[in-house]
Amino acid sequence: MTGVSPAFASRPASWPPADPVSPLDFIIVLVLIPGGLFILIALLSAIPSMARGDSTYQPGLAWRNEPEWFGGPRGGLDKADEPAELEAGESSDRGGASARW
Repeated sequence: MTGVSPAFASRPASWPPADPVSPLDFIIVLVLIPGGLFILIALLSAIPSMARGDSTYQPGLAWRNEPEWFGGPRGGLDKADEPAELEAGESSDRGGASARW
């Protein structure tokens, strides 16, 4: 890499000069607008849980709904207790990455 130098360019003469930015405009654009959007998004995400009231689960209380098993068999607990149906020529021994020997 030889002869590398920064590019210098001047503003085209046909462009008007930029207006100065007041400190108030700077604060509004870079602080108040993003802060307001943050507060708005936080409120919109919290409103559904605030509207439900006390009907949701609270830590320390008993669970009053049906038990849930995420990632379990599609048929639920009844399907988990049933033995797997084997195709012709398969053994019931399980193991290995494919659950077969």
